Amino acid sequence: MGTKYLVVITSGLDQKDKMIVGMNFAKNTFRKKKADDVKVVFFGPSEKAFSSGDDDFLKLFSMLKDLGIVTIACNGYSRAHDLDKAIMSMNTELEDVSDTIPRYVDSGYTVITF
Repeated sequence: MGTKYLVVITSGLDQKDKMIVGMNFAKNTFRKKKADDVKVVFFGPSEKAFSSGDDDFLKLFSMLKDLGIVTIACNGYSRAHDLDKAIMSMNTELEDVSDTIPRYVDSGYTVITF
């Protein structure tokens, strides 16, 4: 198949439906084996969901982790908004996504944003 997706979620809780759609896309694409690999990057406002206690986010995030989908968040945004501890406590890698996204694109991943 050779298909790989990098799902970049920038929408925050003010656009919760869009965030949930992105997370569901990642979950379902991976679960239905429609791609060889799926990774999810939380970037910007979406990172605030990690410390929000939002039940919908937490349930879906747990499903992503249970499936083994790698999740990454932007270290710059998380530090600037004091979210890094909440994000790391949920076993999410913190990276400079200005390096992460090009690295995955160079590795053949298709970027889909929500």
